[in-house]
Amino acid sequence: MTKKPSFKAEESQDNDRRARVYHLSGKFVGTPACYSFLEDARDNISTDFPHVVLVMSDLKIINSTGVGMIASLMTACKEGQGKLFAVDAPDSARRQLEVTRVWEFLTPFDNLNDLPANLDS
Repeated sequence: MTKKPSFKAEESQDNDRRARVYHLSGKFVGTPACYSFLEDARDNISTDFPHVVLVMSDLKIINSTGVGMIASLMTACKEGQGKLFAVDAPDSARRQLEVTRVWEFLTPFDNLNDLPANLDS
């Protein structure tokens, strides 16, 4: 019996871009781990690091709760004078974000190398 993928968020920071980078994997469906990620990510938005980059390539599932969490994080970035970037979103995640119209407020990129050197502009 195979284990269902749980949610993980691995954090790093990009000092040059003033961004926290989160590599998301598994199921973004409103589990305690998902809420913990959201709380930590919102708490880490600061003047020095106003931007958040979500690398979504390893997300298996995102439901409406996960979409709501992304919208909440987007609002926190905006309030902190930053932006939320979505990188390498799988088609299934992108469709969920498009249906709820959250996608049009994100700044999407196909991969991390496509991110501009300065995210403030």
